[in-house]
Amino acid sequence: MRFLRRQSTNARSIIGKGVNYTAKDEVVVDTNRVMLVPKGTTGQRPLTPENGHLRYNTDTEEFEFYSNSEWRKVSYKEPTTIVQQNLGNGDDVETLFGPLNSGDADYPIPNNAASILVLIENVFQIATTNYELVQNPSGKPAGWYLNFGTPVPLGKPVTVIHNFDK
Repeated sequence: MRFLRRQSTNARSIIGKGVNYTAKDEVVVDTNRVMLVPKGTTGQRPLTPENGHLRYNTDTEEFEFYSNSEWRKVSYKEPTTIVQQNLGNGDDVETLFGPLNSGDADYPIPNNAASILVLIENVFQIATTNYELVQNPSGKPAGWYLNFGTPVPLGKPVTVIHNFDK
């Protein structure tokens, strides 16, 4: 029987498979092959997730990460379609037009009022000067609406062009 005087293995490395744990507390995947990330259903998410967690959701068939107290889908910067939405014609009384519908299920509303183009007939409207975005105004179905400072003139169509911020 032979006795070892000291440890002869490196406890910080997983050698042989291209994965190394460095002295700087970094995990390095050094391979030209693939890496399998954790995966599971929505119900199998960690009970106490932390910002930075990454996994593949087998229910939604999407990569997701945890950030700012919520699970978010990983966006691939795929091209989105510019959407033109007609919100109806003015009647010299109404100032609320909507609800907005960008056609994008993941990001259904614009980031802010300046992220959309708004036209009354063929006249460009300026965000916060001519209109503002309001959510769930009284007496209207739930959603985001344009609220103009003055009523839209009779017969003038209100058009919104979406998805410039995607």
